[in-house]
Amino acid sequence: MGDDWTELYRPKGLVEVVGNPKLIKDLQLWALSWEEGRPSHRAVVLMGPPGVGKTSAALALANDFNWGVVEMNASDQRNADAIKKVAGRGSRSETFTDEGEFLSSKEGRLKLIILDEADNIFGREDSGGVPAISDLVANTRQPVILIVNDFYALSRKSSAIKNNTMQLKVGRVQGNTMRGVLRKIALDQGLEVPQRVFETIIENSNGDMRAAVRDLQAVAEGNESIGDDDAFVLESRLSLRNMYDLMRDILHEGDAKRARRTMMDVDETPEHVMMWLDENVSLEYKGEDLHRAYEHLSRSDIFLSRVIRRQYYGFWAYASDHMSYGVTTSKSRTNRGWVQYRFPSYIMKMSRSKATRNMKSQISQKIADHTHTSTRRAAQDVLPFLSTIFKADNDFRLAIITDLNLGIEEVAYLLDKKVDSAEIKRLMQEVENVRRSKEGDPNPVQKVFKESVVEDPKPQMKRSEPRGKQSSLFQYEG
Repeated sequence: MGDDWTELYRPKGLVEVVGNPKLIKDLQLWALSWEEGRPSHRAVVLMGPPGVGKTSAALALANDFNWGVVEMNASDQRNADAIKKVAGRGSRSETFTDEGEFLSSKEGRLKLIILDEADNIFGREDSGGVPAISDLVANTRQPVILIVNDFYALSRKSSAIKNNTMQLKVGRVQGNTMRGVLRKIALDQGLEVPQRVFETIIENSNGDMRAAVRDLQAVAEGNESIGDDDAFVLESRLSLRNMYDLMRDILHEGDAKRARRTMMDVDETPEHVMMWLDENVSLEYKGEDLHRAYEHLSRSDIFLSRVIRRQYYGFWAYASDHMSYGVTTSKSRTNRGWVQYRFPSYIMKMSRSKATRNMKSQISQKIADHTHTSTRRAAQDVLPFLSTIFKADNDFRLAIITDLNLGIEEVAYLLDKKVDSAEIKRLMQEVENVRRSKEGDPNPVQKVFKESVVEDPKPQMKRSEPRGKQSSLFQYEG
């Protein structure tokens, strides 16, 4: 039992990948097109929530077709140089399979390039990563699979990634399918697992196959026999992250005490619960009920502000009471219909804008270093005006790119363009030509600033030093 069951029972081939039959068919057809040398798309994007088998499907595909694997995951640095080194050179070099068979690129033996969490590329450490991926999917000579949780976060940075790839959605695993896999694992491990434990694992996994397998292993570890009571361990642990249960108890049910208990079990701060309620309360409450609910949310927000102002976290209890007891008792009638609760849009927007905010901070830091001011002042007072002039004046663009040593992603941010657009490529080539200008030739970037200097039309007359006086520290005239 010391091995990780998610690795021990990882699918060896596509036939063992469960829950997404259409995905398997599409991957097989794509792989066959590579084998025949006529791929319609050089790269595939597997998109879907965590734990549904995206990486397992990619590895199973490589195993079925006896392809080598070149993999980069979230723990690796994914900047331009790293991607070109690992993915670019790796796709052209020779390698061996796990069984020791030699794979020759010259003989057409293929290697699958897997970029895991390709949507999670941002910051200085991953500078140039998105343009490198765009170039890879457009020009690769080997099959490429990009694995993402949020395809929008990646595609909005580069149109080439969206246009040059085939996107395949990997859905959550259904309960019946998951039950069969868990039973098979239990049988292989010689375990007798009660039906209630299976149902609890399936209910709380929310279609995450990896989480379900790990939960089964957690129940089995150290137990010679598994009883119905072992399901309580999973219920108490998994309820800590189930915000949808909390929304149902507060907004849909009428038991205020139960709502308060559920809120105590949820491992989230009151500020986080407040955002969930603000997003979903209008879906359940109408009219006067909605007014009373927002009154309680307003009072809760006051207590949360006092926590920050006074650094006294005892106010969290008052805020929690208003969000649970207060909002629940604001309802005069129960909504009998089914409501799909939404994840807070504010958190989603902040998550998707993380790369943009990091880029803004990165450029502001360069401006601050160059102008000897604070990063905050550069972001608030300089960057907005610099961005406006940057878009309007080409000579100014060249000067700023050179002086601040801006990268292609930073230039794309300032121009509000995609990194692989023709305009950005043309501009960066122009900058490169300036940088490669021969020594002694007039520098067009410096010329921008020289032209702005107004020369005095009257020549300055050299002022003669009086004789017999010291003209410098080391020179005397007699």
